[in-house]
Amino acid sequence: MGSEPTHLTHLTGVGVQPPLPYAEARTRVLHGDVTLDRYRWLRERDRPNARAYLQAENTFAEQATEHLTELKAQLVAEIEGRQPSEGAPPAFQVGRFEYFQLPQRGGAHSAWWRRPTTGGPAELVLDPNQIPRAEAYYSLGVFEPSDDGRYVAFSFDLIGNEGYELRVRDMTTGGDVWRDTGRAGWACWAGDNKTLFFTRELSDRRRHDRVVRLDVETKDTEVVFEETDDRLEVRIRRSDTGAWLFLDVSPVPVREGSIEVWCLSADEPDAGWRRIVTRELGHEIVAEHWGDAFLFRVNDAGPYGRLIRAPIDDPAQSRWEEVLPHNERMLLEEVHVLEGHLVVLVREGLRPRLVSYDRSGRIGATIVPDEPSCTLQVGLSAGGSYSVARLPFRSSKLTYSVSSFVTPRTVFEHDLDEDQSVVLYKTHVPGYDPAKYAATVVMVKAEDGVEIPISFVARRGRSSAGPVLLDVYGCHRTPRWPSFFMTPSFMNARLSLLDRGVAFGIVHARGGGELGRPWWHAAVQDRKRVTHTDVIAAAEGLIERGFATRKEIVISGRSAGGGTVLATAALRPDLFRAVLAEVPVADILDTVIDYPMPYSGSEAAEYGDPRIASDYRYIRTYDPYYNLSADRPLPPTYVDTALDDSQVLFFQPARYVAQRRSCAADRDPKLVFRVMKIGGHSGASHGFARAEDHAFRMAWILDQLNHSRTEPLEQARV
Repeated sequence: MGSEPTHLTHLTGVGVQPPLPYAEARTRVLHGDVTLDRYRWLRERDRPNARAYLQAENTFAEQATEHLTELKAQLVAEIEGRQPSEGAPPAFQVGRFEYFQLPQRGGAHSAWWRRPTTGGPAELVLDPNQIPRAEAYYSLGVFEPSDDGRYVAFSFDLIGNEGYELRVRDMTTGGDVWRDTGRAGWACWAGDNKTLFFTRELSDRRRHDRVVRLDVETKDTEVVFEETDDRLEVRIRRSDTGAWLFLDVSPVPVREGSIEVWCLSADEPDAGWRRIVTRELGHEIVAEHWGDAFLFRVNDAGPYGRLIRAPIDDPAQSRWEEVLPHNERMLLEEVHVLEGHLVVLVREGLRPRLVSYDRSGRIGATIVPDEPSCTLQVGLSAGGSYSVARLPFRSSKLTYSVSSFVTPRTVFEHDLDEDQSVVLYKTHVPGYDPAKYAATVVMVKAEDGVEIPISFVARRGRSSAGPVLLDVYGCHRTPRWPSFFMTPSFMNARLSLLDRGVAFGIVHARGGGELGRPWWHAAVQDRKRVTHTDVIAAAEGLIERGFATRKEIVISGRSAGGGTVLATAALRPDLFRAVLAEVPVADILDTVIDYPMPYSGSEAAEYGDPRIASDYRYIRTYDPYYNLSADRPLPPTYVDTALDDSQVLFFQPARYVAQRRSCAADRDPKLVFRVMKIGGHSGASHGFARAEDHAFRMAWILDQLNHSRTEPLEQARV
């Protein structure tokens, strides 16, 4: 056992020396392969040596970037100066009320209000600023009013570990009449306005394994469904019509469909749930209700999905009738219904479109955003982690929003009867001029000849190749841009890079689901290396096409995408100027093989099962942690983690950093590691802390690219 001190020391003429914790060597033999793990003990969070090491890394990160203090301050000022300054997102309607948010004077968070749809004074529903400790961190889970408006169910996380506390507020008194301090997830009301169904998470496995029924009047709760397969989780939702509740059983993490669906009439919450799709069918299905039938989006006829209808009283597969056939050129992503219209969200390549049909099946309005790639979302949501989008069912007006690299989120209302759109809301970004930026999609060829799309944006007039920040996720068949780190959407902070001449791109590498199930399937398990070679091909292609300069490409990834960029950089360290890995899955092999870890049971679908010798050996070839060595130098790298992250646990990136430092004689001073003490997997929730996190990462990137001027290009030319 080593006894390396964790405190910082100074080296004459070199500067601050990075820290290194002592080693506790543990040997594992599996399938004849011997691995040595020196830093497994870091998972013991309360161990004094672990805390000392993490603090030492934070100290080193601050001292190693001390020369960037002025730049970081400038970036924070730019980000905060571009915060939306006027207007509020449009309200959504539930029953006879419409609910909306307004900033609160002196408060860190906007409050929820409501007013009658017929007119009248606004009434405060929920002010997060009144919740103790919300000033440090606050994340909304659900915000679900009952149909009659008497009750509002809401949940929140005050730590960042996604342990959402669920409460029910009685609007007749303004007081909370029930609370659940467990880890709540999705929630929806039955039609009787007093029965709430919600999912609860098995705390140590990060999966919602049960559905609970609450009678608000009696305060009685009952578990009505429990899923025992640790590769699956459950969610609860209400149909667009409001007439039915659906209980979905889906793979963890939830992807594009469920393998089993149960239903319950919203007006009969005490009745038994009825199974309408069995897992034995082997299909992925999303159910909806319209008129006298259920609608199923299903992949039985092909990977891109088709739409069928089935009688409510007997939805067996033998009774299915096709509504929309499978189309190999078009991915069927979502199905929505209004009283007189069926609306589908489809995607051809990266371009989404909305297509409406009337009850006779005739095509009506078709909506195609004028963007090369973008994020399109149907309906209005409360914006919580478990919020669902809402549509006014008894209406012909479809609400949807569009956001892209150059277009701040804009909410439209399209009258499907008249085929006309109006803008309900457009995010106002002070000082932003979209004409100064240009977005496109660049196609490059992978090593096997497949064309890989890259969503790309740069300052307009960038006449020659230059530095590029290239982002990737490429995992878990993520189908719809679910999070800011994978989306071709607007991001305030990114403008500070673009204005300094750094372009930005998202590689839609195989392994992600942007182009459908086959795109994911081409890079999983014993084909996972395809994701990494796609990223390499993307970088080489941008150089060949004149979009990027060799040795001026920084690759970045988050969560599983962080593991992607660490593995890719190890494969071609000469190609990348630097690597940015936020909360990375840096120890893929142990993530899959270590049963108590979050998602370990489900990760086998992505990476393979290490209990199988061939799978183990393949993962072993690219696992970032177990492939570190003194003779394989890597590009300068930024890594971060959060102590309260419940998805990628803090010690996963920490042990990677410790192992990498131990492999270098100089402890790899170009490796910077930050440990966030506030927030979780998504970082800080709001305010200065969030801007500061963005600024730190961007300052580090600009420094690696030697673009760390303290003024944007436009100002510098004056």
